[in-house]
Amino acid sequence: MTASSVSQANPVSFNFNVAHVATIQANLLELASRLDFSVGQEVDDLEEHEVAYLQLSDGFPFFLSKYKSRPSNATEVFFASQLNNWEVRLEEICSALGISSSDLLWKNVAYTKTP
Repeated sequence: MTASSVSQANPVSFNFNVAHVATIQANLLELASRLDFSVGQEVDDLEEHEVAYLQLSDGFPFFLSKYKSRPSNATEVFFASQLNNWEVRLEEICSALGISSSDLLWKNVAYTKTP
């Protein structure tokens, strides 16, 4: 996949259970500038965070989030929970973002147990 295989998605389409799948070593605003997608501001029960709702070229939805209290180069990746092929999807997302496996700061090894 190439960087052009990522595009903006409608936040309303994220009406399913999501899981924090990984944390990548990348600045969300720099990714947005390089790949031409927008980043919004939201507040949840934890704190204010920046978020980008995206999709791969095949329509697979995911979002990137960066909490204000986290380091600027730590961006969290979220997508649907309970996927059998979650590691493949994570690889596709990283590839589309131009992120290598060495840029993974954390991966949810308990992903399949996430409700």
